[in-house]
Amino acid sequence: MLTFPCSRNGNSDRNRALAIFSLAAAFSLTGCFNDPAWVAPAEALHADVPASIDLRKIIRELPMDSMSAMAVWHERTGEFGADYVADILRIGEPSDARCMNELKRFTSHPDVAPIELAIDSTSGDSEVMASHEQTLMQAFQRFHYFFPQSPLPAVAWMNSGFNYAVYPTESALGIGLDWFLGPEHPIVGTLAPHVFPQYMRNRMQPDLIPTTAMRGWLLVHFSNPWYRTELCVDELLYWGKILFILEQCLPETPQHTLLDWSVADWAWAEAHERDVWMELQPQDALFASDRLEFGRWFSEGPFTKFGAIPQESPDRLGAYIGWRMVSEYMADHPETTLSQLITITDYTPIVKAYRPK
Repeated sequence: MLTFPCSRNGNSDRNRALAIFSLAAAFSLTGCFNDPAWVAPAEALHADVPASIDLRKIIRELPMDSMSAMAVWHERTGEFGADYVADILRIGEPSDARCMNELKRFTSHPDVAPIELAIDSTSGDSEVMASHEQTLMQAFQRFHYFFPQSPLPAVAWMNSGFNYAVYPTESALGIGLDWFLGPEHPIVGTLAPHVFPQYMRNRMQPDLIPTTAMRGWLLVHFSNPWYRTELCVDELLYWGKILFILEQCLPETPQHTLLDWSVADWAWAEAHERDVWMELQPQDALFASDRLEFGRWFSEGPFTKFGAIPQESPDRLGAYIGWRMVSEYMADHPETTLSQLITITDYTPIVKAYRPK
């Protein structure tokens, strides 16, 4: 029976130091002091990235005439503008001029106008947006270095009406600024608790915009053909690859932030990694095929609801273990590029490379 102790034993710091030393030695021997193939050089930050789209600004500037507004909307927002009105807000078809009237009424609606004002003073503040836009631009520049054949999306800032925090498409990455007002904002406090539980509200922080958006885009971008759901270990591998790629695209971002965790969440996962692995590694768990069962390792929530995992745990511990697996595999194979990593579907070498702390 697992006990999940509250703290590590006295030898843990020494063991961790030895592990770090061993890893550093491995890099010096295998890499000859060169950067691994999965580290982007400084010159990667010069690639052209599509200009961002501020849907809220465009809506405010639409002509009064519906036909003219429809032409302007299509010209300035492209395919994502059609997705926004039809799929995100669901106010009509973009080919219908009447839809433009509904679009303009949306931002002035009594329930939406306060959200617009809240966005202007928080996540949609010009300096905040400029900072996040710079971070995302550099992330996509690094991504382009790793995957030069993949088209880059335009960042599309929007008010989603609390429908989508992130809406990735082939041409754009929609970011719902209404989802990042701050956990303590009065408007967030009015959201229905059964729809927006506390753990979800805690993650409505403006500082999480770049990581949440980039992670969501990567998960969708690589889903076809690399996302497989037959076995729990397949999901582990996919999440591990995505989080490792995300880490290379945002190398200056603290690791806990890449999972929307707190510092305490990350510390818990590190302290109990071996115990979590003991819960996950039995054949009937690691190779489980019942998605309703193993999906709990990867579901967002207040904690990971599986087996003996306690409520003090962070959520998505399966994603964390997958990330650790892939990180150790890549440390052992510094010549492997990220474009090669994403194509790996055989979980055997990844699992074998894993040495839980």
